[in-house]
Amino acid sequence: MMMKRMHFFVIAVLMLLMAGCNAAQQRGMAGSAYVSTARPAIALEAKDMPLLTAGRGSANLTSSMAGGLPIRVWLAVYGAGGSSPMAVVAHAEVPYGWYWDGIMRRPFSVDEGVEVFDGVGYQACTYIVEGNRDPFGALAAGAISEDRPARWLVRGFAARYNFNNDKIIMEYREPLPAGMESLSALPLGAADALKTFEQRAREIFIVKAASADLSPLRQDYAQGVRWRYMDESFLGTVSQYDFFNDN
Repeated sequence: MMMKRMHFFVIAVLMLLMAGCNAAQQRGMAGSAYVSTARPAIALEAKDMPLLTAGRGSANLTSSMAGGLPIRVWLAVYGAGGSSPMAVVAHAEVPYGWYWDGIMRRPFSVDEGVEVFDGVGYQACTYIVEGNRDPFGALAAGAISEDRPARWLVRGFAARYNFNNDKIIMEYREPLPAGMESLSALPLGAADALKTFEQRAREIFIVKAASADLSPLRQDYAQGVRWRYMDESFLGTVSQYDFFNDN
């Protein structure tokens, strides 16, 4: 009888501990900020921009395995819609046994470097995004059509956390200026405008440690995102640990 009571007590303690851990590890929205109280414990938002959509979703990296590798993604997208500037905060997590590869620069990107947010170095580069396969193109109402898809000038930042299991991606984007068709051959005077744009991108994001005292976070589904285009071009690539490849 005593052993049964002890067994019940141990199970009850373990359940309480698990409940406490789950309560402490939350991901979602607090006001206009995306917050993770799990690893990484981080809060991110774009300042002085309205929230367009936010919440969780899922993506498939089709080049990683047959049928696609499921990726959990949390998003916060900011902007006024239309051809207004837009900012994106994303947190992507790979399944057990996988890890995010090293962060590579985008094709045809320029001004590669490292920007520090809250003491962490984020790989950064500037590139052009075409609206026809853009996960966030539908949020720019009136700025995308089949005849003339929107084109965006984008400054992106990315860093890996939690033994490369988690990845934080931030993008600041503005409509591609008239006359700027590529970043390898800029029109006269456009180089200064590009530097000014990159400075705006650096200053728009607030990145800080998550508060230890939070009420339950909102965990909605991110509406309006074209999840079928949420792929390696935005999230990056992954690899499987050799141990799992051998089994």
